[in-house]
Amino acid sequence: MKTWGTDVVSLMNMKIGRQLMVGASLLAFQYAFAQGAFAQDADQQEQNQILFQFDISAQPLPQALTAFSDITGIQILYTEQSIYQHASSALVGEYTADQALDILLKGSNVEFSYTSANSITLHRLDANSDADEMTLDTIQVIGTRQSRYDSRYAETGTMIPKDVTEIPRTVEIIPEQLLLDQHAQELEDVYRLSPNVVNMDGYGGSREDFLIRGFRRRDDIYRNGVRLKTNGRINPSTVDNVQIIKGPVAEIGQMTPGGLVNVITKKPSYEQQAYAVTNFNEHGQKQALADVTGPLGESDAFSYRVTASAEDSENFRDATIERQFLNSAMSWMTDGGSMIDFSYEYTHDERPVDRGVVTVPGSGGSREIANVSLDTRFDQTNLNNRDVTTHIWELDTSVPVFDDDWFLESKLFYAYEQVDELRNEVTNVSSTGVLTRRVQGNDDRELSTAFGRMQLRGEADLWRPVDLVSGVELRHQYETWTNFSGQDQVGGTVSNPSSFTLVDNTTSNPRSRQYTEVEQISYGPYAQGDLHLTDDVTLTLGARYEIFDNEYSAENKLTGALSGVDPKRDGKLTKSAGLLWKPVEQLSLYASFAETFQSQNIYSGNGTTAVFSPEEGRQYEIGAKWSGLKDRLLLTASLFDIEQENVVESVNGTPQLTGGIRSRGFESSVTATPVKGLNLRGSVGFLGSEIVSDNANDGNRPGNTPDMTASLWASYEFQDTASEFKGLGFGGGLTHVGDRYGDNGHTFELGSYTVYDLGVWYYLPLRNESRIRFDLGVKNVTDEDYYVASGGTYRVSVGNPRTLFGSVRVEF
Repeated sequence: MKTWGTDVVSLMNMKIGRQLMVGASLLAFQYAFAQGAFAQDADQQEQNQILFQFDISAQPLPQALTAFSDITGIQILYTEQSIYQHASSALVGEYTADQALDILLKGSNVEFSYTSANSITLHRLDANSDADEMTLDTIQVIGTRQSRYDSRYAETGTMIPKDVTEIPRTVEIIPEQLLLDQHAQELEDVYRLSPNVVNMDGYGGSREDFLIRGFRRRDDIYRNGVRLKTNGRINPSTVDNVQIIKGPVAEIGQMTPGGLVNVITKKPSYEQQAYAVTNFNEHGQKQALADVTGPLGESDAFSYRVTASAEDSENFRDATIERQFLNSAMSWMTDGGSMIDFSYEYTHDERPVDRGVVTVPGSGGSREIANVSLDTRFDQTNLNNRDVTTHIWELDTSVPVFDDDWFLESKLFYAYEQVDELRNEVTNVSSTGVLTRRVQGNDDRELSTAFGRMQLRGEADLWRPVDLVSGVELRHQYETWTNFSGQDQVGGTVSNPSSFTLVDNTTSNPRSRQYTEVEQISYGPYAQGDLHLTDDVTLTLGARYEIFDNEYSAENKLTGALSGVDPKRDGKLTKSAGLLWKPVEQLSLYASFAETFQSQNIYSGNGTTAVFSPEEGRQYEIGAKWSGLKDRLLLTASLFDIEQENVVESVNGTPQLTGGIRSRGFESSVTATPVKGLNLRGSVGFLGSEIVSDNANDGNRPGNTPDMTASLWASYEFQDTASEFKGLGFGGGLTHVGDRYGDNGHTFELGSYTVYDLGVWYYLPLRNESRIRFDLGVKNVTDEDYYVASGGTYRVSVGNPRTLFGSVRVEF
């Protein structure tokens, strides 16, 4: 049996060549940052001698501080929750930055002091320790404000929002600005920035799909903290930032043990802002987006935001994508610190289910990916279209209670999704290359998700200070659909698939037609506490007891036969513990343990229906986080060990419990702003994952799981007012994914790939505060052929070729 030490050694001695060259380069890159090899900003100025013209109305303090930052160029970062309880006085006239902050912070129990020429520290007046200090960077911005790149405040992976350096687990936060700089048009462009995260085939590119630390997501796409099953794509137009949590979180409840992705949507602002943007590329992308936010009328208590986009595009495989999106939101903040946020979101997404290319028989039992151009379509476009419409309503409230030391918080969430689909797919390739295909699809697929949460969060002073949160959640999911298929049709070849014309025989010659209903209910209490054992040591404990109940029924529309399963209600207790120690202010060392589970889906095969015990998982993790250069550098590293049990596999068409998956690895990432205008993000991950099974796959690495991933993105923007290049920016980066197998049986390989991207932009000032940003760039500069993922023997997703893109963004 392998030991942990042996596994780590074997991980670090994986395939040489390009993989280790990329990994070694990125590790050396991160080490250089850890040594503090940075040039200091030569343009830092003393702000307390400069007069600024202010015209800030009385409003909630967070919004007033944002307005202060916009006027002075002083960036303000904070995690202090008490700031949200206060409103600022009006600030009108000429003041220095010091004078203005004195006025804005009056009555807030917060004071400030300069610790250097370019940093400010906030102190709570009633604080007795350095733990209450908050560091603010002072940066004058010409182009993109530095706050657009900041990614330190985590709302996910902890029930108590805080800086990532205070969380005893790995959390990656990717801000919206990176999506803009890299021209990310799907969230799959975001996942790759995190180590040990890779994209999956996503039902032919029509759904969100990814692997985290060797485990594929099931329902683990979250939206503002709500577990959301979706049969479609999440539109990037709504994204404020994407938070990727590594490993299980016991207090969150059901999730895969690898981790989860939580999309944080844009919220209303009390400062008037608006922009419009159009995106395009050489293959036929055409998208327009508009976003406007600000106070509602003359009110300093109400704000709104409206975001809308439309797209009519084609990709390099001649697939048409049509999308319309609308998000409208309102916020209300009372003088007493109560807050109410309401939003409605509409998405319409129409695109084909593009299964990519196929494999063909090789020697023995092996297979090979067909040697065809990557733009070859094996489907028939007139019989392939998927139409998804989604409506989401969300209501959040927060009310101070118990002398404003605690907050009573609630969330109500409802999502409704409707899908119609007709597609055709390859079901077999003969030894001579002849194709067998089938027309199939789903009619009137309806999915509704209702979610409610009520929790109490605050601070208490027991024998030591403790931060506590406790609440209860309820989730109800109901889904119905009619699945149908026609008889197999033989014709066309791998080299010439269009030589045979398919017909829609799903009605005239049906193979199957079945109506299905699935209902899932889960609910239960949870709690988390941060016990500050000393000023430098924090113990985090969490637990959740979740009750779940699933029900399944089906009707065969061809025979009239009825089937169904109504298993007994069950429950599961999951627990977590984390210990975080800060030997010095800049360094966090931690160790953590967490459990999770997923109630099993109801599986059907060969005319039988089966329900199994829940999948169970656990993770051990140790790691370190170092924050340097006055919070302009964050370097993280971690080792982890994850196990999952009760995994279901299909054996000869019948679902069976066959074992589990073991995943161990290392990952490290760096985020840095060493000098004004320069932003860096890099990561590297090594993963050893194996199947623990009762069948022939035992010991194999799971399909689509690479042994190594790496990414790097660097951008620089001239922000010196005296520079003749001010407003000009450029960036570039790479994504590397190591060797992977296309399936658990290792019958074919996907290989490794490295993709390079480049971009350049320029801000052109207009009248007053308005300006235009022009973007131009190239993705996959070297035009590398590569395979993104495999969904099976005849479903190999292909990567995009070299693509020239551009955009124009007008800010008002």
